[in-house]
Amino acid sequence: MSLVNWRTINIDALDPETSTNFDISTLSPAVAPVSASGVQNLAGQIRGLLRGGDSEGALKGALENAPYGGDERSKGVHLATVIEILQSIKQSEMSPMLSRIYSSEGGTESLDVLMKYLYVC
Repeated sequence: MSLVNWRTINIDALDPETSTNFDISTLSPAVAPVSASGVQNLAGQIRGLLRGGDSEGALKGALENAPYGGDERSKGVHLATVIEILQSIKQSEMSPMLSRIYSSEGGTESLDVLMKYLYVC
């Protein structure tokens, strides 16, 4: 009989579907880096839409251009912009606006991004 202590065998190394046998970094999508100045420029454009009365366009623009590749400062600036947009929308206009965004192209992804921002708050 062998003197191998079976309790010390790493069975995960023998399983082909375990995370030790493939690169975990492939699970996250590659995102382009975003500069803080780019996020601030976008925030200025979105505020321009808000001042012009196009709150739906501002919300769509903010949700479609989330800075996934940005640093924490740029993500904070974008979060503040999204909050500013949401605060400017009347309660009676929110449901119809979200329905229009949902039915538009890429609407489900935009609303997923909105939910991520709401969870952060």
